[in-house]
Amino acid sequence: MTDWDREEATSHYKIEEWGLGYFTVNEAGNLCVSPSKDAPYKVDLKLLVDELRARKVQPPILIRVLDILKDRINEIANCFKKAIDDYEYSGTYYPLYPIKVNQQRHVVEAMLEYGRPHGLGLEAGSKAELLAVLALTEDPSIPIVCNGYKDNEFVELVGMAHKMGKFIFPVIEKYSELESFIRYYKETGTMPNLGIRIKLNTRGSGQWAKTGGDDSKFGLRIPEVVDAIERLKQENLLSHLKLLHFHIGSQVTQITVIKQAINEAGRVFVEMSKMGAELAYLDVGGGLGVDYDGSTRDTFSTINYTIQEYANDVVYRVQQLCLENKIPCPTIFSESGRYLTAHYSMLITNIATTGVVYDPSREDTPVSSSASSLNELQELVNSINESNYLECYHDALQYRTDLMNLFHLGYLSLTERAAMESTFNRLMDNVIHYSHRADQEPVELMDLDRGPIDTYFANFSLFQSLPDAWAINQVFPIVPIHRLNERPERRAVLVDLTCDSDGIIREYIGDDDENPFVKLHAVNPNEPYYVGIFMIGAYQETLGELHNLFGDTHAIQIDIQGENQYRIASFIKGDTVNDVLGYVSYSHKDLIHRMRHQIEKAVESRMLTLDESALLMDQYEQGMYGYTYFED
Repeated sequence: MTDWDREEATSHYKIEEWGLGYFTVNEAGNLCVSPSKDAPYKVDLKLLVDELRARKVQPPILIRVLDILKDRINEIANCFKKAIDDYEYSGTYYPLYPIKVNQQRHVVEAMLEYGRPHGLGLEAGSKAELLAVLALTEDPSIPIVCNGYKDNEFVELVGMAHKMGKFIFPVIEKYSELESFIRYYKETGTMPNLGIRIKLNTRGSGQWAKTGGDDSKFGLRIPEVVDAIERLKQENLLSHLKLLHFHIGSQVTQITVIKQAINEAGRVFVEMSKMGAELAYLDVGGGLGVDYDGSTRDTFSTINYTIQEYANDVVYRVQQLCLENKIPCPTIFSESGRYLTAHYSMLITNIATTGVVYDPSREDTPVSSSASSLNELQELVNSINESNYLECYHDALQYRTDLMNLFHLGYLSLTERAAMESTFNRLMDNVIHYSHRADQEPVELMDLDRGPIDTYFANFSLFQSLPDAWAINQVFPIVPIHRLNERPERRAVLVDLTCDSDGIIREYIGDDDENPFVKLHAVNPNEPYYVGIFMIGAYQETLGELHNLFGDTHAIQIDIQGENQYRIASFIKGDTVNDVLGYVSYSHKDLIHRMRHQIEKAVESRMLTLDESALLMDQYEQGMYGYTYFED
């Protein structure tokens, strides 16, 4: 339609807001990805998917653009550098990557490579993560912060890592861990530089607010902090306490909360220093948020600050407290994993089929009925126009109520009810069409867009690829990657392939308090329709589970080298049926043997012919090695 173009699509899907320059719409109406915000070139995602399918790589496909990780590292480091320069801060800053956000090896290695100029370090929160981090950090100058609970084996690993020269800080999460390190010191004579995590009174904001505050899971309460300092003094080990750490929760939505947390932690830092602790490092933890939906809504999917404002507040407030108390400014660490990784990966899936409320291209044959309300409802479709659409809306509501009462009383047939529903939904679409073009939309119609909503069956598993959308109703940008120069006329919800009623995306980006649908195009027969789900680089790639035995999707990593020029740096084939059955302890050989035995019995009883038995056996064996998702 003439009143829709790529600029309208960009605005409607809020691509500039959440995409931050990494995603744009080209003249062909296709969504493109760039390696950085200011890159002069980009790759057309529709072209990329077409070329992958030519290589026999079927959707769903996880696409990773590591160049975006580099740009995100540069941005956070440069923002802190600017704050340090502007405020003449005497300390330094190192970004840390908490690998729990995405432990994929290529991500961690890219973080180390791209972060080397900025001194980027790693944070490990478990024994498994620590083992990976120790092996990957060959450069002894790379900071390593160890959070999470620590057993004796963990303590010994950290101690030996310190002894071999690694720049490592185990953070005391509970008081008993301090005794473990003291005991290790008495046995070996080795004591690494310690950190203490404190429970702040300040609580975060958003979905993860409860992970901070007085009742948070991790950290020492202030009386325990005082006891820890006195205990280290007793053992003449207080000089090994070097770092103070706090965390107020992931995806903090309000900058005022961050300011309060910095003030409180800064005061604790000052008082601990006055008690003799030789603190030189302040780890402000995670919490730096990203804007998932580009709106001005006050939800946990949005933030009300910029990265530069965040850096300014951290640097300025720490500096003021240190200057006031004549204490050296510490080196600042931050663990901003969501900020660093969210944008770098996206899932491209195809719509397998749709369940449409009505088909606007289909001409319904009027149903002759003894119910006058049905005949009059059908006549409204032909008479509605821009001057009477509100009156038609009121009449249609009454007719529908009358007809539903007749159905419940047994005076309306199923065929007549089907005609009523189809006609009513077609009429509501016409009402929406005229109301959107009115100078002033009637107030009573503003919620009409929440009317007829189609079901789009997407070729993916919500539980495997987008677990936070299921578990906590996290909003992720969902945008068709092509046809963006056409007006999307269908109101749709995306559901996955699992046979679970929770396998549905219930909330979408938008300006309303709740947006229960996304605008998509009608799916043309014999033409694939692709939808992208974006900003899934943080947590989603490692939290997935095998609901209905849908496994990992195909994953490719691309290096963008020019305008629509890219190199496939790696391709990881998605799980086969054989793979996922193996995860839950099935043997494909045993299953094939059992199936062959049953087929032979069916042949003996003449339920199957020999040709049919051979065909079924071939299909069964081929299915074992096929993709767990739909294939063309």
